Amino acid sequence: MIYRPLNSKRDVTFKVSSGLYFQPPFYRELRNQQGIINTDVLSQKSFHVLAGGTWDFPVGDKEFRFIAETYYKYLWDLVAYDIDNVRIGYYGENNASGYATGIDMRLNGEFVPGAESWINLSLLRTRESFDGVQHLLRAVGRPNDTLQVKDVARPTDQFFALSILFQDYLPQNENFKMNLNMTMSSGLPFGLPNNNVIYRNTYRFNPYYRVDIGFSALLWNREKSFRWQNSSAMQHLRKAWVSVEVFNLLAVQNTASNTWVKTIFSQQFAIPNYLTSRRINVRFRVDF
Repeated sequence: MIYRPLNSKRDVTFKVSSGLYFQPPFYRELRNQQGIINTDVLSQKSFHVLAGGTWDFPVGDKEFRFIAETYYKYLWDLVAYDIDNVRIGYYGENNASGYATGIDMRLNGEFVPGAESWINLSLLRTRESFDGVQHLLRAVGRPNDTLQVKDVARPTDQFFALSILFQDYLPQNENFKMNLNMTMSSGLPFGLPNNNVIYRNTYRFNPYYRVDIGFSALLWNREKSFRWQNSSAMQHLRKAWVSVEVFNLLAVQNTASNTWVKTIFSQQFAIPNYLTSRRINVRFRVDF
C-alpha cells in the first residue's frame, strides 16, 4: 500500500507491504556438508512486514531524495548453512528458525548536474535458533566459560554498513569525471571449525572498510564530433570512454576467512585469509 498526503507542504510518500515467501530448495540445499542428498527438505518460509517512506526536497537549486525503510522477517523451516570465504555449505535439512530485522536509509542527489551521489546506512540483526538444541556462547573475556543463549547470529548478521558514493567532473569540461566510493561495515560472525550448532558463530571478523577511486575520460561522442559525423568508419560508434580505477586505495587487509591450525596439544589457532589488496584496473568502453 502506498500513501501520499495531498495537502502536505512536503513531497513525501509512505508505503507499507507484507507477505509470505516460500523458497523451494535447490540442489545445494538438498546436499549436506558430507555430500548426502536429502530429498525430504521442505521449502524455506518467511513472513515479512515492511514500512518506509520517500522525501524529495530541494537544497538551493539542487534536488535531493531521502529514502528510509524498516522491516521484520520471521523465518522458519530454514536450511542452516556456513560460509567459508566464498563457499557456502548447507546442512541439508530443515533444522532452524529465526528472524531478520533492520532499517535502510539513503540520501541521494546530484551535487553537480548529471552526476548522482549518495550515502547509505543500513542496520541489520538476523538470528537463528536450531530445533531441539540449546545454544552455548563463550563469555567475553572468559573463553573457558559458557553462557546459554536462545539464539545465535546467522552467518550474514552485520550490525551496520555505511557506504558513500561521490561523483564529480571538471567545471569547464564534463568529459573528465571522477568517482569516489567508500565502504565501512561491522565484521561478520564466525565460529570454530566443526563446532556444529551448539557453539556457533561465537566470534567476529574485524570491521571491513575500503576506498575505491576512479577517473574516466570521454574520447568520442558522435553527437558532438561534427567533423566525423559523415565518416563511414565512425558513424556506428556512439561513445567511447577510457577509465582508470584504483580498488582498495588504502590497501586495507580485510579478512575473508580463517584457516584453522591445530597443535599437538589440541589447541586451535585462526590464520586469517585476506581479501584482495590494492588493484589498478584500466578499462576501455565503447557504446554503439
